[in-house]
Amino acid sequence: MLRPTGRFHRTRARRRNVRHLLLTAVIALSANAAIAAQTSTAQTSGNDRTDRTHQIGNKLKCMCNGCDQAAGKCYHVGGNFSGPCDVAKTMLKEIDAQIAQGKNDDQVLQAMIAQYGPLAYVEPPKTGFGLVAWLMPVLYLLAGATVVILVMKRWRSRPAAAMPGVSAPVQVSPEILERARERARRETDE
Repeated sequence: MLRPTGRFHRTRARRRNVRHLLLTAVIALSANAAIAAQTSTAQTSGNDRTDRTHQIGNKLKCMCNGCDQAAGKCYHVGGNFSGPCDVAKTMLKEIDAQIAQGKNDDQVLQAMIAQYGPLAYVEPPKTGFGLVAWLMPVLYLLAGATVVILVMKRWRSRPAAAMPGVSAPVQVSPEILERARERARRETDE
């Protein structure tokens, strides 16, 4: 009877090792995918909260008095460091804590305004006294246009003699006019 050679056993052993490696890899990948799915679900709820925090922070001014940027966008570009300042980080942590308490966006904004004052708004609210800030540019534009129109109407209605530096038209007799024309013809013909 023929016995398998050593080469046959080595090939069989390699195939078995490859199968074990593939099986181990499939198990590891499926376990890794399950862990990644659980982690991404946990991070998604955390990212939603930080996205919401930054959206609310974009409505509030960073109160560090150094950048005049929104707390959600405070990055002090060009300074010793680039990133949110400590005041902006504190404000974002406060917003995050209030969101964790279950407050809606308006409640969080009102709590932050109560703490930092109405100067914390990036743009004034469109109600109450803040409405004046929204209407003033329009009112200034209308008032300026009215002044320009009135001044132009007055300038147009002024009589010509009343304007300084402008004299009334001079009356020239027809004989003087004819002599001037004759002289002009002679000079141009020569």
